[in-house]
Amino acid sequence: MKIILIGLQIIFFAMETSAWSHAAVQDEILSLRKVNFNSGWRFQRGEHPEASDVLFDDSQWEAVRIPHDWSIEGPIEENNPSGSQGGYYPCGIGYYRKTFAFDPAWKDRLVQIKFDGVMSNSEVWINGRLLGKRPNGYVGFTYDLTLHLQDGENVISVRADNAAQPSSRWYTGCGIYRNVWLNVCNKVSVAQHGTYVIANNVTADSAAVQIETSIRNSAAKTTQVVIVSEVYDPNGKKIAEQSQSASIATDKVATVRQNFDVPKPDLWSIESPHQYLLLTKLMSENQMIDAYETPFGIRDIRFEVETGFWLNGKNIKVKGVNNHHDGGPVGAAVPDDVLHRRLVLLKEMGCNAIRTAHNPAAPEFYDMCDRMGFLVMDEIFDEWIASWPWVKKLKDEGKVKYGYHRYFEKWWKQDLEDVILRDRNHPSIFLWSVGNEIPDQCYPEGPKRLLPIMAAVRALDTTRPITCGCCFIHLANATGFASMLDMTGYNGGGGSIFYEKDKATYPNRKFIATEVPHSFQTRGVYKTKTEMRAPQEGIPVADLTESEVFPNVSHFYSSSYDNSSVRISARDSWRRTASLPYVAGEFRWTGFDYLGEAIRGWPSRFWNFGIIDLCGFPKDHYYFYQSQWTETPIVHILPHWTWPGKDGKVIPVWTYSNAEEVELFLNDKSLGAKLNEDEMNLSWDVPYAPGTLKAVARTDGTVIAESIVKTASKPARIQMIADKKTVAADGVSCVHLECNVLDQEGNFVPNANNLITFKISGPADNIGVDNGDPLDMVSTKINQRRAFNGKCLLILQSRKQEGLATVEAISNGLASEKVEITTTNQ
Repeated sequence: MKIILIGLQIIFFAMETSAWSHAAVQDEILSLRKVNFNSGWRFQRGEHPEASDVLFDDSQWEAVRIPHDWSIEGPIEENNPSGSQGGYYPCGIGYYRKTFAFDPAWKDRLVQIKFDGVMSNSEVWINGRLLGKRPNGYVGFTYDLTLHLQDGENVISVRADNAAQPSSRWYTGCGIYRNVWLNVCNKVSVAQHGTYVIANNVTADSAAVQIETSIRNSAAKTTQVVIVSEVYDPNGKKIAEQSQSASIATDKVATVRQNFDVPKPDLWSIESPHQYLLLTKLMSENQMIDAYETPFGIRDIRFEVETGFWLNGKNIKVKGVNNHHDGGPVGAAVPDDVLHRRLVLLKEMGCNAIRTAHNPAAPEFYDMCDRMGFLVMDEIFDEWIASWPWVKKLKDEGKVKYGYHRYFEKWWKQDLEDVILRDRNHPSIFLWSVGNEIPDQCYPEGPKRLLPIMAAVRALDTTRPITCGCCFIHLANATGFASMLDMTGYNGGGGSIFYEKDKATYPNRKFIATEVPHSFQTRGVYKTKTEMRAPQEGIPVADLTESEVFPNVSHFYSSSYDNSSVRISARDSWRRTASLPYVAGEFRWTGFDYLGEAIRGWPSRFWNFGIIDLCGFPKDHYYFYQSQWTETPIVHILPHWTWPGKDGKVIPVWTYSNAEEVELFLNDKSLGAKLNEDEMNLSWDVPYAPGTLKAVARTDGTVIAESIVKTASKPARIQMIADKKTVAADGVSCVHLECNVLDQEGNFVPNANNLITFKISGPADNIGVDNGDPLDMVSTKINQRRAFNGKCLLILQSRKQEGLATVEAISNGLASEKVEITTTNQ
């Protein structure tokens, strides 16, 4: 590598060009750096090898909008090879093609295409030439188109092969399910993901910021450049600027390091997620040839053996959830608005951290977490090579038959490097996870495989600890695997019972609960007899009544009393995490229900792990966590109070609250006040009588919150609530329409199951309709859904057309509801 550094200097450009023209050139460069390439694609299922030919006629193929997941379109069938793990959704092979014209602005520049995610085993051609193959559907990749483009029309062809099933333990989706971009830049430019910003010695008074910039030279000659780095504070004020010259030989990459001192930094935190902006400019012969933007945050993270996690000098418990990548009714192709709504719900619950279970998320996810103040455990692999110890004959054949283990040895390093280079500037990321429940941990080979993986991470980033979610922690301890990690991750409800024992055995170990508890709830469903797997290995939960109050509930549904789990309840899990200072925190399995992993088989498309259901409707656990994780005054009552035929039957009534005491009333008669001490929930045994339950929460004798539930009569009308009434006419923005079934008095009917049909007109389309019922196997892409326990959801996406979209929800015997949504370019 031939690099000649000419030294530090300050460059003034005012004499060379006007401020206006300078800014115009910069804007043009930045706009070409990230060109949306999602429109104009055509799609066809099945094997079509001839589709890679530039002359192939695709005019009869379906026009689709990227991101696109064709698996979610159904049909859901028992004989689909994805099976229970994939939610019985169809998988297979699909082809995409796009014809596009060469833009004169690309002349003499590098043109690259970037796919954020193709599920999976993708192959990409440009004008009939194979660019490459990538097996991992979660890892983005880039190809250089420059040498293969031609004046006039060009054709991109993509083959996505997810036919070999099962390929995962949950729903994956199929196709180009994340964004596609063109990156057009000068032949001498900042490399892709070519900036690395590190904040050291961070205090409230100062921070030392180091910038590494990698510049590549694809030009035919050695080029001298000036690298200008400008730093802007969260208010957009330029606070620092440095420049440095370098001479870069052709076909080489130069890395230049610069250092800044930032006084009184605005620190990135959960409460105040401040971000800075690094603007990198490359100058050559007094001309700007490249510009590159890097948002970053300044914060100090550390983990201590005895006290857990510290952020900016403040000891913080990690209050986290695990989330898979699907968006419920939209499948794997998740619009930004759908993702944002989900993160808002978690934030309001008090969640401060998310684990990307069990693969890298879309780039937009990390951007949102940066802006909203979430900590992120960025997880890269769900499997390496090995199978579980009891599967002796399949020792080196992974977790599922057609999983990533088939490609691990060839691809792990490339995939890992691509993820870390992409993500390492995000202030939200505070841990790298190199695996989830890796069976390799149980064998002597495990530590040997872990060593090069950890080394590869540290070669690219030394600022964050490395962890792995370990189940069967006793085996990971025995092989030494668990002790090699910077942070030892404890998975599964059973893992938490080892905290004290392992703390005594490994006094210098750093603990974090990467996946606890495995707790089940179906929204609006209750059972008073406990359903708990392996309670003898954890903390059992007693039955709430001697005989079941709510018999004849499907075994596919789980109780919302926090008495359905594996080894440990949500309450006991958080009690342990909160009470042990050396445990940095926990990640609940899971934040949202997710498609697939239907562990009780057909006919269910998912199981009930989430705190929030598939539609984004909170379950009762949502309010438990809100009572423990926030200081917002809250009291929540469960169950609902519509139980026809149960007059006089004793029903356990619970409340979750963060007040000092809660008093419960039935039809204005007090049933007594109870102190909210260490119980995490309060309980009354109440003989059922129709009417009104009211909970009054008090602290220091002052009412801080109230909650009321009323007995509903028969369904009478539909209520439709839109999360917004105006959206951009951009073809991507979304509106969520929550549908509730109400009685004549306006009370929510918690057991309603009316079939609701949506009449949609105007410039918006249904991209997903659901109800959160794991047993509803109807497509989420049709304009009707049966209410499940009183609710269902419709998601609309705008078209690139201004106008008025109208949605009317109708159902036999119910008064309909109509909502108007304005799509606008303003």
